[in-house]
Amino acid sequence: MSKVIKLGIGSILVGLVVLGLKLLAWWMTGSIALLSDALESTVNVATAIAAVVAIRVAALPADANHPYGHHKAELFSAILEGVMIILAALLILREAYHGL
Repeated sequence: MSKVIKLGIGSILVGLVVLGLKLLAWWMTGSIALLSDALESTVNVATAIAAVVAIRVAALPADANHPYGHHKAELFSAILEGVMIILAALLILREAYHGL
């Protein structure tokens, strides 16, 4: 396993711990601010997973279907991250609206 993959897996684990702590804090306090922060942390976890998958796919050698390699996997990962950020923002807005 490469060093980059190990770092990516570590990022996923840290993101899950942080997400768990934020959800626990929200559950204990009922704070909408903590809930919105936890929703944003789900984006961090999902994008860390997508990054690890993209790195593994991009590292694959060229084949008959992909004669120039699999480097576009990194682009798709970046697009997914942008979509997830927008989705998290919409969820946060929704929670804030209902909290008011």
